[in-house]
Amino acid sequence: ILGQGGFGRTFLAVDEFKPSKPLCVIKQFLPQAQGTENVEKATELFAQEAERLELLGKHPQIPELFAKFTVDNRQYLVQEFIKGETLQQELDNHGVFNEVQIQELLIDLLSILQFVHSHNVIHRDIKPENIIRREADKKLVLVDFGAAKVISKVQHRTVTGTVIGSAEYCAPEQSMGKAKSGSDLYSLGVTCLHLLTQMSPFNLYDVMEMEWVWRDCLNGNFVSDELGKVLDGLVEQKLKQRYHKV
Repeated sequence: ILGQGGFGRTFLAVDEFKPSKPLCVIKQFLPQAQGTENVEKATELFAQEAERLELLGKHPQIPELFAKFTVDNRQYLVQEFIKGETLQQELDNHGVFNEVQIQELLIDLLSILQFVHSHNVIHRDIKPENIIRREADKKLVLVDFGAAKVISKVQHRTVTGTVIGSAEYCAPEQSMGKAKSGSDLYSLGVTCLHLLTQMSPFNLYDVMEMEWVWRDCLNGNFVSDELGKVLDGLVEQKLKQRYHKV
């Protein structure tokens, strides 16, 4: 077992049908959610993830979907296994990121997000645990599209969607069920702040003053004014004032 969450379990497996017997990832849908409505919603999200992965897995930095099937009334997804460390593991093992590493991360991730958003999809769960540095080529790979959402062109402005994502990295509008593509940019910005400081994003924001205080937590880690402005633009609380398009 690689991981376990509210929607099910993720296993590391071997593809016996391919001559090289490569490793792959199997996601088993096993909802812990209580109540019929919650289970139905979770089932719908799981099915949607398969569709999105098939669409988005053509990008070299998004895992490819190999198969989707049902056995004994349980749904499964089989996808490419990305060997490498997550950015959270990298942070834990090697310490804070420097300015150059953050710049490289932004360039890499923004191009992936541009592709994702061009297909009218919002990831909704960007955080250090969902970005893997692939061992083979050191490229960053964006994983776990389980929380992703397809943006409907006809969606009414007042419709509130499901609140989903990780609280520490979640944009204000997303935490109210109104995620936009700019919500992903916010989460990416917060991810950068965490990697620069190794502190919980909750501790980098002053709730009383309603402002980010990440510069006070750098502990001697240098960030230029130029990069600082970019990061401030990504984590702006107000959507209208935030970078909202890649």
